[in-house]
Amino acid sequence: MDAMSLGKALRRWLRAMSASSSESPERDYLPELPAIEWARAGGADRSVSPAEFSAVLLTVARDGEPGLRAAAVDAFGSAEARWCLAVDEALRERWWSATRWSRSLAAELADGEVEVLRLVVAGCHRDGRIREAAVVHLTKHAHPAALSVLALRTADWVAEVRQRARAAVDGRLSSSRGSLTQLTEMAFALRGRGQGAWLAERVEGVLRDLPLDDLEPLLAARDRRTRRAAYRAATAGGLLSVSRLITAAMKDDDLPIRSLCARGAVQAATDPAQLRGLLVSRTALVRAEALQAVTAVGDLGAAEAALPDRHPLVRAIAQAGLRRSGADPAEFYRLLAGREPPAPGVIAGLGETGGVEDAGLVRRWLAHPRSRGRVEAVRALRRLGVTRPAELVPLLRDESGAVTRQIVAALRHDLGVLDPEMLEALLRPGNAPHVRFAGYRLLTLANAWQRLATNLRLIDDPDDRLRAGARADISAWLNRQAATTYHGPSGDRAAELDKLIERARPILDEDKVRLLRFHAGLPHQAAL
Repeated sequence: MDAMSLGKALRRWLRAMSASSSESPERDYLPELPAIEWARAGGADRSVSPAEFSAVLLTVARDGEPGLRAAAVDAFGSAEARWCLAVDEALRERWWSATRWSRSLAAELADGEVEVLRLVVAGCHRDGRIREAAVVHLTKHAHPAALSVLALRTADWVAEVRQRARAAVDGRLSSSRGSLTQLTEMAFALRGRGQGAWLAERVEGVLRDLPLDDLEPLLAARDRRTRRAAYRAATAGGLLSVSRLITAAMKDDDLPIRSLCARGAVQAATDPAQLRGLLVSRTALVRAEALQAVTAVGDLGAAEAALPDRHPLVRAIAQAGLRRSGADPAEFYRLLAGREPPAPGVIAGLGETGGVEDAGLVRRWLAHPRSRGRVEAVRALRRLGVTRPAELVPLLRDESGAVTRQIVAALRHDLGVLDPEMLEALLRPGNAPHVRFAGYRLLTLANAWQRLATNLRLIDDPDDRLRAGARADISAWLNRQAATTYHGPSGDRAAELDKLIERARPILDEDKVRLLRFHAGLPHQAAL
């Protein structure tokens, strides 16, 4: 290429930088050349960090034979955008280890044709003028690695570098559809950077005007953000058939794409029957979109079938559909709840639509064989306002942590009727961790002094969660609640706290020990 396109001032600077490279006593500190298989793996080998790869990349660019250089540049060009960003950052730091080569590379950039891998690493140099010169040369290369670096430099913090890179990338967007997938992936990876919004906005503008044939590669891209942008453009333009939208809503591995395509299918469908396949989607939002559409035209069968759905949004749509027809969804739930055993969604639905008279039917399923069923039974009783502590306390030892969490939530307003000795028994080391944590939560909710005593007993517990929670809760109480705890502990509790605080003294700092004794009304004791 014509070196004059660098500009006289930039070329002068590059030559001045390189002038003393032959006399410089400095040496470069770079690793040895790798095997060609290592270079080919590139960003696909997750055991290799971007910092390690960037160091070896410099060595390969400087000293590698043609086959090794080709393998390295191909690996960089095919890497995921996030990997390229990480290598870019690592290279800027690594260039400090190659000061001598920086100077000789400046001479190459000023006066001659430069091999593409050297341009790639120069485009990630710590000096903006070298990056700018590399961008000028990279505009003439079609290699994916060159395009990745040009995309990176559209977000460069140096305006001159940024402007040259943007002009080059703008030209590619206008003239070539073949590079659009790569540029789109880079654009969304760069969006979070300070100057990174330009490329994303430019790409989104291009996508809005593309026909379906040009969008196809992006709809199948490996990068989810790229596929999302392509599907947004395609659905907004009405480019996808209902069957294509339904397929994507059912099978794509990205939740936002599934939801987007479900909405698109609902809008595009001329017959709600086309949407029936979506009613069995694994995604609740997809099922909800389809159910909303089919119940809107009076499909009561679909509404009834969706009543036991595991997601509350889908159940709510099914219940509303039945109510519009004059039916009472609670009646359906009562019939379903009599089966052995009902689906957890049936128990949840009865709690959402039933009344106090349904409490007996719900209580029966506190012994549901599935933990999810027991969870929903506790939730339903709470919604109906008919929880009985005597029925719930045994479930504090349930084998499922999800159940014990629901029991704690249900019992937290009945702490006065709970036996403290029973709760203390839950904390015994032989119990399952989630059972011990349930006891801990209820004991620390009761009153300030029981909370403090419980935390002090657990301050050196073998269970990491309890130990960390106890220490954090002591600090939280001292920082936020201690000053407003106006009633002191009883005589027995004060004596217990005295012993516990002294036992915890080697763990707590002296300021906390002093404050705990002060707030508990205990005399100060100096450390032995």
